[in-house]
Amino acid sequence: MTNSENQKQGGLSRDERDRKYLYRQLADIIQKEIGDGKYIPGDRLPSMDSLAAQYQVTKVTVRRALSELTNEGLIYAIPAQGTYIADPASAKPAPKPKSFMTIGLLSQILIPGNTGQYHLDIIEGMREELELNHANLVIMPGKYVQPTTKLLDLITQSHLDGIILLGHFDPQLLRYILTAPVPAVLLDHSLRGASVDTILIDNRDGGFQAMDRLLSLRHERVAVVTGPLDQIVVQERLAGIYDAADEHGVPHDSIQLIESNFVREAGYDAMCELLKQTPRPTAVFLMNDEMAAGAMQAINMYSGLSVPSDISIIGFDDTSLAQATHPPLTTIQIPRLFMGRLAVQRIVSRLEQPGQRCTTTTVPVKLISRASTASAPEI
Repeated sequence: MTNSENQKQGGLSRDERDRKYLYRQLADIIQKEIGDGKYIPGDRLPSMDSLAAQYQVTKVTVRRALSELTNEGLIYAIPAQGTYIADPASAKPAPKPKSFMTIGLLSQILIPGNTGQYHLDIIEGMREELELNHANLVIMPGKYVQPTTKLLDLITQSHLDGIILLGHFDPQLLRYILTAPVPAVLLDHSLRGASVDTILIDNRDGGFQAMDRLLSLRHERVAVVTGPLDQIVVQERLAGIYDAADEHGVPHDSIQLIESNFVREAGYDAMCELLKQTPRPTAVFLMNDEMAAGAMQAINMYSGLSVPSDISIIGFDDTSLAQATHPPLTTIQIPRLFMGRLAVQRIVSRLEQPGQRCTTTTVPVKLISRASTASAPEI
């Protein structure tokens, strides 16, 4: 069907779809039909199902278009009866359309004033892509919103065009949040059975590469400082750690686990405890660079040991901290800027083509070897 044929039949042309968001296009078409006399004051509009079929859009798009026209005073709804054309004399002047879109970033792990470098890099990637799309980012830390069910109200009241959900969420809460009538992307988290675009890290392979390096260096006393054990990313990294142990014939229970919480101070505290042990570990894998930096600080301050001749350290993320430690940190590299940009691209694509299938992208990782790891010391 050509653009002109599509317009004659009441559909939305590809050129029009590229210029405006669908709900505003539909609102403009209905407004023009009212102005041309197709509908007169008191007429009832077709149902949302009929409008969705006629213009080849979703009911969500129809609902947003009708909301725009209601706000402009062109139509009004009577519960259980329908939507009617208002008297033109009572219509409000149409507001100027937004020249940009607004995407929200919601997370329960972002801490205002204390966001780690890993997440700051992801946000920077989002900002780069948003600038290309003339869009704004609204950051909504959800950690302190109580009750958590108010998160859906927060999304709705923010009048967003799309929402990126970053990091760990309770599955039941996440399913509730995903009922919001805007496109969504899950970033660094997944939800079984959910129809939503998802971007994941290959955490299992990252855990494997880190432990494989330490075991290949013949370390027999290895400790792992994790994040919260109920988080999927931690469970996946542990699975990779045990894959490497199996490959090297190392019993799982010989690997010491210390549960922690991904902040620098926690890595410091965990290492202080490990230094008290006899015998102490000869290698420690900390599940992010911030904890690894804290661990190296503890070694330098409270022991006569050196990294890596006495104890090897591996982190995860390859943030700017990894090259600022002494010595520079061996770590697992994650393409954080790319992840942020990809999340925005998924939202934009979903706005342009609402009916496309949801995708899941797993981002690969790789070991970056620096000076914080060496062969196990001779006993």
